[in-house]
Amino acid sequence: MGFHNPGDKRRSRRAGHGLAAGLALVALAAFAQPLGAASETPVNETCPSGGSMVMREAQLASVTQRLSERATLRVLAIGSSSTQGVGASTPANNYPNRFEAGLSQHFGANVSVTNAGVGGETVEATIERLEERITAERFDLVVWQVGTNDAVRGANEEHFVSLLKRGVAVVKAKQIDLVLLDQQFFPTIKDPVRYERFVRMVETVGHETGAPVLSRYRLMKNWGERTPHDLPTMLAGDGFHMSDRGYICLARAMVHAMSDLVTGSPLMVQGATPTMASAPRRANSP
Repeated sequence: MGFHNPGDKRRSRRAGHGLAAGLALVALAAFAQPLGAASETPVNETCPSGGSMVMREAQLASVTQRLSERATLRVLAIGSSSTQGVGASTPANNYPNRFEAGLSQHFGANVSVTNAGVGGETVEATIERLEERITAERFDLVVWQVGTNDAVRGANEEHFVSLLKRGVAVVKAKQIDLVLLDQQFFPTIKDPVRYERFVRMVETVGHETGAPVLSRYRLMKNWGERTPHDLPTMLAGDGFHMSDRGYICLARAMVHAMSDLVTGSPLMVQGATPTMASAPRRANSP
């Protein structure tokens, strides 16, 4: 048996820790690089018409009351990479920040949006954080962006619906208004039949629980059908996440939808079965 110098082990551990830290920094640097256009490129902030995002009519009592009282509207935006802002060249262009600014301007109110997006999450991980956040902090509205990673990965559908209903119930029990934001549309969906089942699951849960659904899927699909040249500019370089322009236009459509819900007169988009435009397909990483 050979002799092992304890100092060698300590140096080995320090080297291992240094390597791990270095890899973490590399990963953070890679994540910081935009998937879309370079940050110095001017962003096209014009938005094509996609129709109303509102799938189901509902009243947002807490939101309406806070706005009528001129009190600060506290919003929790929770979800995965679309909420975190992956694909945006700067955090200023992620949808929660643009949504906050748009709501403030539209309603002439103080609005505070907390971004609780974590890239790659499925409903199972997000619901734990959702329960923790609304227990620890007070919010008037939760915007729950949900379902994309579950659909892409082919999660158990019954389990997905069960967890989604559980999350809706938890938020409602706290007497907080809730809006569900469904999956994005992108032309290279690997399994469109399965993906669209998950889109319909979100709509169905919203209908059954009384939670309004803002359909990002229909909005983006309408962009692709009405102005096909616009959809690629709404997506980042990976063709999956949204770009600066995509997030900006999403936030703008969401503000219009919130106006519909608060005034109680939404331009309804009836829940027709979504259809997929044919396009080349490739696998996508959530």
